[in-house]
Order: sequence, then structure tokens, then C-alpha cells
Amino acid sequence: MKRCLMLDVDGVLINGRPEDGRSWATDIERDLGIPLEKLSSVFFAPHWEDIVSGRKNLLDTVEACLPLLAPGLTAIELIDYWFSRDSRIDESLLQECDELRRRDTHIFLATNQEHMRAEHLMERLALEKHVDGIIYSAKIGARKPQPAFFEAASRLSGFAPANILLVDDTKANVEAAVQAGWRAEHWFGNGSLLSLVDRAYEPAEEIPSPES
Repeated sequence: MKRCLMLDVDGVLINGRPEDGRSWATDIERDLGIPLEKLSSVFFAPHWEDIVSGRKNLLDTVEACLPLLAPGLTAIELIDYWFSRDSRIDESLLQECDELRRRDTHIFLATNQEHMRAEHLMERLALEKHVDGIIYSAKIGARKPQPAFFEAASRLSGFAPANILLVDDTKANVEAAVQAGWRAEHWFGNGSLLSLVDRAYEPAEEIPSPES
């Protein structure tokens, strides 16, 4: 069977700040003068759903919010601060991805992202060297766990749902993948990706029919 791994990004492959794995915004008030609560109420709460689903542009939206957040900053400065700090890559997981691809498993990043960070992940963080592509919410206009995300991801990958495995740290996404006919595994941040993938593709044991 041809195998296709759909790998989540945040919470699986990338986990917060490079130095300690904490949220990228942990020190944003100290560094940029933006309180976390204000960042949430002015930017994330009213706009993020539309941004990550491709209905709003990140750069334009940040620019519109900055007068209420940090008038002395540019949008690019805030976005660079965010992206550079949300970048702790699990290198051991990348090595396992490389080995899986050598074993003829196709790998796509399957992630709720907007356009700028998707490009940053692939090019600046060089994840494109370790996967076959990225399928992300803003590009297809739907996000996990919406059924439309899984339908589009299957189509774009060229794989039948039954041949696709999602590895994700969010239970709702795992459950939605199963509903879409995919295989799915909940990632808890430990263990071997190689073993998890092999186990997910093991043929189901046949249950013997009862004797008549």
C-alpha cells in the first residue's frame, strides 16, 4: 500500500520558542510593550479565524491593529518577532520523516496556517527539504477539524482517504480525520514516529467467523 502521512505542525513538529519551548508571545509585553490580553482581544479573537481560513490578509490585518497595540511598530516587525520565536523544530522528528520518505512514505504538512507563515515554514525553516509539500487552511479555505479540510487535502495529495494517516496533537482533528475515512493517531509529544506510522498501517486482524 502507498502510504501518505499528513503531519501537523504546531504542537507536533514545532513547539514554541527555540530556547525553551514556551509560547512565542511569552515575553511580548517586555519586548514590544504589547500585553498578552490586548493582543488576544484586539487581534486574535476578532480576526484569527478569518486569517487562518484565508478570508483576511495577515499583513493588512496586523497593520490595522497596530495603532491599538503598538503604534511605534511596523507590521513586519511584529510578524518577524512572532515567526522567529515560534520555531522550535523537533529535529528527531525531522530525521524520522527523512527515514519514512526513504521507505516510500509520502509526507505532507497538514496544518492550520495563513500564507506568510506557511511560506516561512517551508522556505526559511527549510521544512521543504523534509516533506513532499504543505496543505494548509488559508490556501484551501477550510481548517481542521472542518470536513472540507480533509476532503481538499485528500484531493490535493492524490491519495485515497484510506491510505492517508494524520498525526496531530488535537483530539478533535484526529476524530474528524477518522470521520473522513483517514487513519489517525493522536500525538502526545513522545515515542517514535516511525513506530507509530508502521503500527497505523498494520493490517487489521481478521476475526474468525463463528462456527455454525
